[in-house]
Amino acid sequence: MDASLVNFDITNSSAPNHWTKIMKNVEWTSSLTSALQHKQLNGNHIHICQKGDFTNYPGIPMPSISTYPSYVGPVTERVQDCLSNSSTPETMSTTTASALESASQKPKPTMTPSESYMHSAVLDEDGKYTLYWSYNETSIVFEAHVQTTGWLGLGISPNGGMAGADIAIGWVGHDGQTFFKDRYATAIGKPPIDPHQDWLLLSGKREGGFTILKFTRLLDTKDCEHDLPITTDTLRIIWAYNNAMPASEDGMDYHGPISRGSKSINLLEPAQNKDALLPASAVRYDFLNRNVSVPAEKTTYWCEIFRKPPITTKQHLVKYAPVIQKGSKGVVHHMILFACYTPFDESLLERGYNCYDSSKPDTMIGCGNPMALWAVGGEDFYFPPDVGFSLGAVGDPTYFILETRYDNPQQRTDIIDNSGIMLWYTPEIRKYDAGLAEVGTLVGDFMMIPPRQKSFQISGICNSNCTQAAIPPEGIKTFAYILHTHLAGRKIHVRQYRDEQLVDVLAHDDNYDFNYQQMRWLKKEKTIMPGDSLIVDCFYSSTDRASLTLGGIATTEEMCVTYIYYYPRSEFSSCQSLVSPRDQFSVLGMNESLANFDVESTDEPNHWTKFLQNAQWTPSLTSALQRVQLKGENYHICQKGDMTEFPGLPAIISKYPSYVGPVKDRVQDCLSSNASTVSTTVSALEMTTTSADNSANSQVKGFTVGIIVLFLIHMCM
Repeated sequence: MDASLVNFDITNSSAPNHWTKIMKNVEWTSSLTSALQHKQLNGNHIHICQKGDFTNYPGIPMPSISTYPSYVGPVTERVQDCLSNSSTPETMSTTTASALESASQKPKPTMTPSESYMHSAVLDEDGKYTLYWSYNETSIVFEAHVQTTGWLGLGISPNGGMAGADIAIGWVGHDGQTFFKDRYATAIGKPPIDPHQDWLLLSGKREGGFTILKFTRLLDTKDCEHDLPITTDTLRIIWAYNNAMPASEDGMDYHGPISRGSKSINLLEPAQNKDALLPASAVRYDFLNRNVSVPAEKTTYWCEIFRKPPITTKQHLVKYAPVIQKGSKGVVHHMILFACYTPFDESLLERGYNCYDSSKPDTMIGCGNPMALWAVGGEDFYFPPDVGFSLGAVGDPTYFILETRYDNPQQRTDIIDNSGIMLWYTPEIRKYDAGLAEVGTLVGDFMMIPPRQKSFQISGICNSNCTQAAIPPEGIKTFAYILHTHLAGRKIHVRQYRDEQLVDVLAHDDNYDFNYQQMRWLKKEKTIMPGDSLIVDCFYSSTDRASLTLGGIATTEEMCVTYIYYYPRSEFSSCQSLVSPRDQFSVLGMNESLANFDVESTDEPNHWTKFLQNAQWTPSLTSALQRVQLKGENYHICQKGDMTEFPGLPAIISKYPSYVGPVKDRVQDCLSSNASTVSTTVSALEMTTTSADNSANSQVKGFTVGIIVLFLIHMCM
């Protein structure tokens, strides 16, 4: 307006040519809005400083002019305004405090524990049952605070139910006398007393309407008949209480359908001083979905694009946490914030899209580097005190994509979601930049799990050729990980080999729970050297399925992936494999007639998967397919964060390494009637690992190349 400002009236707002009238008709584009915002924070300001009688202070020239102070940083929001609908697509959406709840915001305990514990958890939604615990190398101490005047119970279950559970039940009588017994359950009903009393009471009292019991037990009691060992695997904690005081040692009344529940927990999670890990200088920034109308589909992967935080110098991301909108709990299954390194297209800010639909923007290509991950059951994540994820510097992310997986089994049409991920970053730069790598199997329908199988193994190989090219000579140190399969997954192991010798078990969970996928800290950091191989073994149960399970992104399909946080950051981002479709088709008797099948569109009636869904899955056919998983050829990818291959790295084809032995059960399953081998404990497994001091390629034949290319094009983001 500068050139024609003389044509506008600037004093009389009623005049038809007042400048505000012109502004009402302006086309408010994103660039114009951004330019005006920039002037608000960088342009000249005219000041007045007056007394109550509107006269100026003597000696102070008025009006004075200055720019917005350079030393003033952005305002940090203390409370998120969830009711405001005024947020524009270019800014971080804000939603009401009542509509949004952080997954880390649990009901607060109302009583003070008797000592400082390593961990605590509120087990019920009403905040009536709080559990505190600490552990050492041999034992664990619990303190339960329960709002009851009767009995309380706590147990460890193999599956979240009573059958097979190891249980402790106790109460404090009217006279202050405590009652406490170690029990076990073989079915639903009153659990009998365990002849071996391994749960031991330390103290008990009643206070302010609460019963407080403190008790302990060994991590491994060696009672294989009635107890379950406490390990680093996911454990299902069961809990119950009743307000009626038992009349006798065995006189507990039924807890009822409400005063009970289960919760998946990793009891042996390393302790963190979270207050020390978040500096006072940290600034919060939100990436939130913008009023997403969740599709009436059982599974949806929804993506939204965001510009980077408003920073111009290097900062370190030190914490992130989920924001789950009230009403979306149970619908939002997981969220991944991808860091993108390609030029940013402003026009994409106003659109969301199905992440794996053909209509997705081309910008998704080159945007496959996860930076922050959360899955159901997970909590806030803090980076180690000397590590942060770099933001704002040259070569850092230029924009971000938030992928949200919605599970909507009832196919509702009334869900509007604004969930997302909160970041905290600081100008206090730490010693190391963090990186994140994905290892395991490629996702796609060439991954096959036959029906009615108690245990079927799928393995992904991160080949030594890839780590040799991607990892710096001094190696990288891993400090956290998240394991991921879908509903059929039962256990996952990530093993590290060097010079054909087992170096370490980087990660493992023999009691995997799809509904508890927490980013887990390692108790001790572990080093991966160039030339190491990483084997990701996933085990599935399909006993409740009548047809073939294929790999894919839907909950009823399967994946086998592990994400590993490490430092210092390198270009190591994706190292995955796929068992040769040719080898799988061969054992399934499809090679001769494969030309008659469609291999690209699963919607086609002659797609090869339709043939397999009708196959007769005999024991011999299932065994043959399992052998291919462990003996057949594997095709590998080795990619940087921008999803480009490492230069000079040939197409890698190898078989499952012959030097890799079977996965050993870390804990003996005492309750399984058909267990055929004796498992080893964690310490025994670690003793058998060997420290080390420090594939052949083959040519892919034409048809197999075609299948792999089609697969990669289909799955590439």
